Amino acid sequence: MEIIMPTIKKNFVYQSIYQLLVILVPLALAPYLSRVLGAEGIGVYSYTLSIATYFVFFSKLGLAHHGARTIAAVRDDREKLDKTFSNLFFLHFAVSLFVLAAYIFFIVFLAGEYRLFFTIHGIGIIGALLDINWLFLGLEQVKFTVIRSIAVKLLAAASVFIIVKEPADLWKYTLIMTLGTFFGQAMVWAFLRRFTKFVRPSWNGIKPHIKPLFILFLPVIALSVYNILDKIMLGAISGQIQLGFYENSQKIIFVPVGLITAFNAIMLPRISNLRARENEKEKSRLTLLSMKYVMLLAFAMTFGIAGIAGRFAPWFFGGEFKECGVLIRTLCIIIPFLSFQNVITSQFLIPNNMDKMHTVSTAAGAVINVSANLILIPQLGAMGAVISTVLAECLRCVIVAFAAKKQLPIMLYLKNSLFFLIAGIAMYALVRYVGAATDRLGVTILLQVTVGAAFYLGISAVYLHLTKDAFFTENINKILKRGRKNDV
Repeated sequence: MEIIMPTIKKNFVYQSIYQLLVILVPLALAPYLSRVLGAEGIGVYSYTLSIATYFVFFSKLGLAHHGARTIAAVRDDREKLDKTFSNLFFLHFAVSLFVLAAYIFFIVFLAGEYRLFFTIHGIGIIGALLDINWLFLGLEQVKFTVIRSIAVKLLAAASVFIIVKEPADLWKYTLIMTLGTFFGQAMVWAFLRRFTKFVRPSWNGIKPHIKPLFILFLPVIALSVYNILDKIMLGAISGQIQLGFYENSQKIIFVPVGLITAFNAIMLPRISNLRARENEKEKSRLTLLSMKYVMLLAFAMTFGIAGIAGRFAPWFFGGEFKECGVLIRTLCIIIPFLSFQNVITSQFLIPNNMDKMHTVSTAAGAVINVSANLILIPQLGAMGAVISTVLAECLRCVIVAFAAKKQLPIMLYLKNSLFFLIAGIAMYALVRYVGAATDRLGVTILLQVTVGAAFYLGISAVYLHLTKDAFFTENINKILKRGRKNDV
């Protein structure tokens, strides 16, 4: 059976919906939960989830990237596809069983006062065993993951509003969110037969995947240091309230990061497939185009969120979380750095099997993050964790750019991004000015967002038109053409 590949635009829409659901459902729940559970309850949930997530990482190894690129390379040959999927899943299944046994040992002997929450999170470990999203990502059939995510995420969100009513309901919230993840991963199996089937795995088929999986697992663990370990350190050193502030601040930053991750997740299998077909010209064109528009989005989000953070945090999360305003504003610094390095990593390093350089950059960031956390968290609490994250992401970006400078036009990427940096700074100044003009909190935030977005998008559109950007011109012409047809 021939698999028809959807367009990049359609897949970006699907993947954006998926990533945004993962981010926006907790974000939409945040104002309610912040008031019902409080900073301490949110801190406990974040602390226990962070530890459980480490077991999930060991279960998946580096399967997200390696699985997607490997499937993308063989998807045009059904026999190779069946064998590759079967061998990869069997290896994943065997490792996951071992991890599940280790987690049960942890619950019985090491969980302590949070044993109930860790037990509930154990459902997520089982869900990780069933996760085959990498298959659909490699096939560029993203809509199947999106469809089940919409249903499960919305159902989970509705359940939280109905069931979670007081701080004592923290275990209920944990159960709802964990079951949502589990069923989301399990439901996708209903679509498996449309694209591939299980065949008998073989050691010769499994063996070539072991090394790349472990190589890609190293940056996953290193990356987790400043995505997860910082929360564990913050909770252990400064307490669950400071962790609650940090957790909610990260939820805001993960919105633009999720959009950019969605785009690069789509581009990884497409670039991997182009590499397999030795189409270097198209690879270079897509990467150049991707970097330009990713940075356009990155600077818009960076300065837009920073501009409204001070008023937004207490309005959205409640007065207890006023401290989140300055945390969010500082965390915004990571958005352009993370975006720049993510394009290079997803569209150059990983598709070209330069996994070791990806590992080196992430490990270096992890070392800086842990070192800075040990120094700054005892003195600054949540702000210490924020500063450590910023330092790590900046260093990681510099290393990745330096590693790729001989093969990629890094200076051209920076040149193409310069205008959006300047436009973002101007927008930030305008948004802060608008914010100082009125004391009505909700109205002020809405006005800031509207004015800032109109200014940034308008000035960026003028710039793209004057510089005769081919992608912008082509899509504007399509829109105008459709408009003329509708008028006829």
